[in-house]
Amino acid sequence: MNSRSELPSVFFIVTPTTEKGPRSVSAAIQNPVKPPVLVDGLWAHNTRPEKAEPYETEIELPNINCKKCTLQIIQFMAEHGLNKDGDYSYHHCAELAITADPAKPVDSRWPVAK
Repeated sequence: MNSRSELPSVFFIVTPTTEKGPRSVSAAIQNPVKPPVLVDGLWAHNTRPEKAEPYETEIELPNINCKKCTLQIIQFMAEHGLNKDGDYSYHHCAELAITADPAKPVDSRWPVAK
């Protein structure tokens, strides 16, 4: 992405109205994913884990040249009221510089940075 303003809006969310206002119930998981999404649906669960533990995974970045790319992490919040700054999700962004591996083909699914 050339700018954070190009990031897609948050996914389709089911939000029935309750006595406390709309509440999030579920969100669509993109399968298969397509750019700009790298992965979707990690650690989907319907119940609270019994103990807190870190979740981690490896993500393959696209083989592109990008001096200032944005990586956005989104966590859907089920059974939650509207978060005015983040809809029904937590989200965090990081700015990355990506250099394509010349031994591999450039991933043409991704836009070229301006």
